[in-house]
Amino acid sequence: MSTNQFLIDASTRHAVFLQRYAGGESKKAIKTLNRLRRDINARLSQEPTEFQRNRLSIILDDIDQLYYQSFTPLTQQIKAGAHSLSASEGAFAVDLFSKATSFDFILPPDSALIAAVEEAPMAAPVGMSAISIDDALAQYGVKKAEQVKQVITDSVVMGDTTPDISRKVGQLMTTLHRRQLDTLVRTITNHTSNVARKAVYEQNDDVLDGYRWVSTLDNRTTLICMSRDNKVYTNIGIDPMPPAHFGCRSTTIPVVNPKYNLGAKVTGQRASKGASGGKPVSANKSYGTWLKTQPREFVDEALGAERSELFRAGKLSIDKFVDPTGRVYTLRELERMNPFVFADM
Repeated sequence: MSTNQFLIDASTRHAVFLQRYAGGESKKAIKTLNRLRRDINARLSQEPTEFQRNRLSIILDDIDQLYYQSFTPLTQQIKAGAHSLSASEGAFAVDLFSKATSFDFILPPDSALIAAVEEAPMAAPVGMSAISIDDALAQYGVKKAEQVKQVITDSVVMGDTTPDISRKVGQLMTTLHRRQLDTLVRTITNHTSNVARKAVYEQNDDVLDGYRWVSTLDNRTTLICMSRDNKVYTNIGIDPMPPAHFGCRSTTIPVVNPKYNLGAKVTGQRASKGASGGKPVSANKSYGTWLKTQPREFVDEALGAERSELFRAGKLSIDKFVDPTGRVYTLRELERMNPFVFADM
């Protein structure tokens, strides 16, 4: 248990660093988005205050060109960061796992780590196909350009002035587009880190019995990650790996074959942020066990009022709220599957 505690402790501490790193990468990406917004506004300012409809198609073509000029280098920048991160995350994993066991883990070549990050599909919402980093960035650029062009087109139809159109475009880009770009960059960062770990697991699978899912202990964690926290998966390369969804903060640690487990007397901890603020808790504590220590209002916020009532009454554990693929059951589905549980609600 002590090796497991040590790995969870070190991995959750490293996850804080990873979030800070992702925040820095996000800020760099958002600088490009801000420059693009200024370029679009500058282009719109070339038009008369009373917008001329016959100019619309020309302007929309110019918007496409501005997005292409901005997102081509941005994509290269984000991918270069992911390539560099894959190497450092692979080295960190090997160093950490070797310290926690009596086995010197083998580090895959940087080229293998980069190829794995390039090829591995990222998480996608349930019901949608997972996509590569390249595809995710390309789709973001295309969809955001289409949204900006739609705002311009709709505004022209409504008879808005050029300053009005610029203001609407600016609002869209500084709210929705900025938030979505931040989420995308953070997801790519977590994807890169976990793909590097997976590559290390596959390179050293002869000393592993699988890997353990480690989620973040706070009320922002999704039901799918709550349900997987502390769960052991034995089929490396087949079973699910983080990120489970866009914005996912979960990670994994290896489950080492007992003969390589050092068994050192180490007391491990993991970070948590409950109703009373940040507080370290035992590394063996799962999300569900930890959540039971929180007040009703906190659990309601994390699970929603109805699921919170079922969970707090001990009628359903968190893993019962999602199906094996991670899709969250609706309350109607839960009632249909557990009629006696809902009988006295």
